[in-house]
Amino acid sequence: MRLPLLDTPNTDTGPRSIAAVRMLRVSVTDRCNFRCGYCMPADGVRWLPKNELLDFEEIETVVRTAVDAHGIDHVKLTGGEPTLRPGIIELVSRLRRVPGITDLSMTTNGFALADLAEPLRAAGLDRITVSIDSLDPEKFRRITRTGDLSKVRAGIDAALMAGLRVKLNVVAMRGVNDDEFADFAELTRSTPMTVRFIEYMPLGDSAFYDGAGMDEIGPAGGCGAPRNYGDVFIAEGDIRARIGDLEPADPDAGVGPAIVWRLPGGIGKVGFISAMSAPFCSTCNRLRLTATGVLRSCLFDGGEVDLRPLLPTRDLADAFVECVAMKPDTHSQRGNEQMSRIGG
Repeated sequence: MRLPLLDTPNTDTGPRSIAAVRMLRVSVTDRCNFRCGYCMPADGVRWLPKNELLDFEEIETVVRTAVDAHGIDHVKLTGGEPTLRPGIIELVSRLRRVPGITDLSMTTNGFALADLAEPLRAAGLDRITVSIDSLDPEKFRRITRTGDLSKVRAGIDAALMAGLRVKLNVVAMRGVNDDEFADFAELTRSTPMTVRFIEYMPLGDSAFYDGAGMDEIGPAGGCGAPRNYGDVFIAEGDIRARIGDLEPADPDAGVGPAIVWRLPGGIGKVGFISAMSAPFCSTCNRLRLTATGVLRSCLFDGGEVDLRPLLPTRDLADAFVECVAMKPDTHSQRGNEQMSRIGG
């Protein structure tokens, strides 16, 4: 089966200059307390030994190089689930003190956010993105396998009360949550959040296919959807059709790829990240640091430089240039690593 991406490939040349990079996404752990079907198999994955993860001093060294040597001024902490990393408040505080960072944010499943929102804000976090794929408690449990929607909703409320700018990420899946798109968009009518719909992307063991029937081993079956990728995938145009009328909105906070709109009369925004039906590789402006210190040029493809051997010397600047030069013209049809280890 051919994915929509390959039917009409984007042939634009990706930005392979370090001057184009505005954001460094930093994975602080591969561990997660959810088992979302599109991210990992039902029985989970082998967690990395803790001694293989970068410590806070090493993370700060990489971030300082990104800022000082290349002017990268947006940093996003990811995972796995970053709030599971012991000392995450300390790390936020350390990075907030790095001169030149203009935007410090985090992506989380929101499970622990009710307790951490205020301390994160006090430590210097600017923005939070919460992954939430259903507003129905039972469906949310099926998708995440372990999640509690009430705790996530409480975390979102706490983040807003703490003064954090809030975005919600919704992975769009046909037959799973496509009946909720309008409900998610409606959240933005009276709340200053951005709800972003993300096209379903096959990554790592969550989206391998067998050789015969091309069935998925991972995500669709895990969250109650048909097992065939083509049955799960839903493109931006279909998502928009289920939401209804939207009007143009000013660009959102951050330097992400989402194109944002607004419900008529709404105070929040509705965004779309359409990596499969409309690849935005030609405008990609980010690099990714894995929890083990590997700098990646692309979420889907390799293009990797291992920074670990360079950390004792702190001679990292050239590695950023080398890595960004590996960006593909257009990403491949399927990612080669677990989402939980890359940080999305």
